[in-house]
Amino acid sequence: MIAIVVGTVATYILSTSVTAAVANTVTRQQRAVAAEGAMNCMEQIRSMPMELVFALFNENPSDDPDGEGTAFGPYFDVVGLSAVLDEQGQPKPIGQVLLPGDGAVLDETFEQPEFGLPRDLNGDLHILPGDCSMDYLVLPVTVRVEWRSQLGDRSLEISTLLMDLEKTDL
Repeated sequence: MIAIVVGTVATYILSTSVTAAVANTVTRQQRAVAAEGAMNCMEQIRSMPMELVFALFNENPSDDPDGEGTAFGPYFDVVGLSAVLDEQGQPKPIGQVLLPGDGAVLDETFEQPEFGLPRDLNGDLHILPGDCSMDYLVLPVTVRVEWRSQLGDRSLEISTLLMDLEKTDL
């Protein structure tokens, strides 16, 4: 009887350990896919001409450089990840480019501490209200990837500060 109890407990511990290891491996693989997707998006942003980044990746299709609706926009997909569901049960975009401003206007005076705003973005040494999307010299950018895993909803963010070195004295 004691041998059966010990054998059952040992089998339970072994199967729990194996299940946890498999779940951990899958979670690590998904995190690696998410990190690669975020880095690929960030490299795509960095490869664009600095003066076009805001227009190419913001939410406003009317300012797209090659005509309305031709830019990348703020959302992207990451193959291999499942979407997080919103409150209505609809899938949310897996990848998102986050820019300062309200999605259409880049204003230095907005209170957005996650981007270090208010901040002088156009290098005139003043923080003034108004749209500076046509003359910014620095642009904080965050790329966020959100996905659904076996262990629940997960997210990963990477951030950078883009600088137009051609227009600065650096």
